[in-house]
Amino acid sequence: MASTVEGGDTALLPEFPRGPLDAYRARASFSWKELALFTEGEDMLRFKKTIFSALENDPLFARSPGADLSLEKYRELNFLRCRRIFEYDFLSVEDMFKSPLKVLTLIQCLGMYDSSLAAKYLIHSLVFGSAIYSSGSERHLTYIQKIFRMEIFGCFALTELSHGSNTKAIRTTAHYDPATEEFIIHSPDFEAAKFWVGNMGKTATHAVVFAKLYVPGDQCHGLHPFIVQIRDPKTLLPMPGVMVGDIGKKLGQNGLDNGFAMFHKVRVPRQSLLNRMGDVTPEGTYVSSFKDVRQHFGATLGSLSWSRVSIVSLAILNLKLAVAIALRFSATRRQFGPTEEEEIPVLEYPMQQWRLLPYLAAIYALDHFSKSLFLDLMELQQGLASGDRSARQAELGREIHALASASKPLASWTTQQGIQECREACGGHGYLAMNRLGVLRDDNDPNCTYEGDNNILLQQTSNYLLGLLAHQVQDGACFRSPLKSVDFLDAYPGILDQKFEVSSVADCLDSAVALAAYKWLVCYLLRETYQKLNQEKRSGSSDFEARNKCQVSHGRPLALAFVELTVVQRFHEHVHQPCVPPSLRAVLGRLSALYALWSLSRHAALLYRAERRRSCPGRRDRSS
Repeated sequence: MASTVEGGDTALLPEFPRGPLDAYRARASFSWKELALFTEGEDMLRFKKTIFSALENDPLFARSPGADLSLEKYRELNFLRCRRIFEYDFLSVEDMFKSPLKVLTLIQCLGMYDSSLAAKYLIHSLVFGSAIYSSGSERHLTYIQKIFRMEIFGCFALTELSHGSNTKAIRTTAHYDPATEEFIIHSPDFEAAKFWVGNMGKTATHAVVFAKLYVPGDQCHGLHPFIVQIRDPKTLLPMPGVMVGDIGKKLGQNGLDNGFAMFHKVRVPRQSLLNRMGDVTPEGTYVSSFKDVRQHFGATLGSLSWSRVSIVSLAILNLKLAVAIALRFSATRRQFGPTEEEEIPVLEYPMQQWRLLPYLAAIYALDHFSKSLFLDLMELQQGLASGDRSARQAELGREIHALASASKPLASWTTQQGIQECREACGGHGYLAMNRLGVLRDDNDPNCTYEGDNNILLQQTSNYLLGLLAHQVQDGACFRSPLKSVDFLDAYPGILDQKFEVSSVADCLDSAVALAAYKWLVCYLLRETYQKLNQEKRSGSSDFEARNKCQVSHGRPLALAFVELTVVQRFHEHVHQPCVPPSLRAVLGRLSALYALWSLSRHAALLYRAERRRSCPGRRDRSS
């Protein structure tokens, strides 16, 4: 790998233009090219270069600095650019399975140009496309080719005006009519309108619509996905019975046309039901391979994991851009110095380093995590597509759901806080629109709420962990999971007896030290949350009330600590592989330790409280 760099492959990784950053680059203790090759890989770097070269030479992607596009013009341009991406054929359906990380790479490249373009492409090809692929059957495969040929344009219609996170309360219905072998898709009232649906506002011709399925006798079989045509592909006029439109200007991502739709007794063929999880015979009999209703519901909404894992990648992309801008500015901006005649770059001040460098470390750790989780999700989807109904497959789905539900909040909140820190670290110049920090902040903001509000999603993760502990307490089951993210909990009583001991600050520069502390913290929070939940139930609270009372001081920090531990664990293992080039081990080790210690430091109050309790067993604080 190093020989490729030393061989002078300037076409792949050309030298930076000479400028004010030269002095800092000359002081580097490692080769940036070698680091790029290790973290990205040569094939992915070439793929990126192919994409960027095409966009740079295409007039459709030319920018007009200072020009304010109208909302209509911006959305028109975004659609045309999205169509051009498919014309370039950067990524075929075969490539998506052969090299899954190319999907993330393409989305990140588009996001570097414009997050609205990345979102538009993502919704059409990955969210809409994967919903059809993973929830449909052979009869729906023709849609996949149409997606990549842009013969149809898709969206994912789950959220309604009155219900988002509470998907079980979705009110759109699909009644089966055996006389015509059709489903009747209907919105009972305005509150049941599909809302906030990306691509639906102006451009989508087809939607994966989630509705409650009814068979004759008015028997409901819960939420199911249907392919519904909402516009004529040639004219973009609404189909009969469909009221569809744009919801208007947003705080950010205005190149993406978020829309609404209402359905008035819209008839679709029986074959429109994406039937991998459940089907209806021509006579109206419901059949499903899932015996457990909860398993069926979880499998039906499995497509959301694609969105959540992709959001992790897009959020970190925004942070990459912001931190690069702030660090480069800090390396060239000079203020004050040891004498009145000498000013030094603000990056030399420990305060500026304390503000920015942890976010640099977070980028490397979370970027690696997002890639690894994306590959885990691809394994899950391939299992579903092959009809795997094994216990391991089911457990893999639950584990990925728990990790995706917590990693989206972690990544989007870290980016939200990081962009704001970058904005402030650049002083007054950080407030100029031309530096993109404001746009990045606004474009990242929806990552905190769409595909599940962050705080609500964290409950999914804490519930997963509490369920495992309850199973262990009641049945003596071992803590085991396919991705091994919970395996350490098998020793949790012993872990809680451990003490944090280091002889010097230098010892903490190994991320294994922070990892041990994190494992203790997760075990402590899991025990405290479990005890708090049972205490509330014994006091007469219902399960619903008890879980609500546990969220703020117990469930929420438990979920965050667990996913932070998982990120730290994966990055620690990644940077301590034997294949890491010797010249990169030191810098990667420091990045790993910095992210681990910085993340752990935000739990300092919890760690202090836990130690106080251990020292004084009879002491209980008011939050319990």
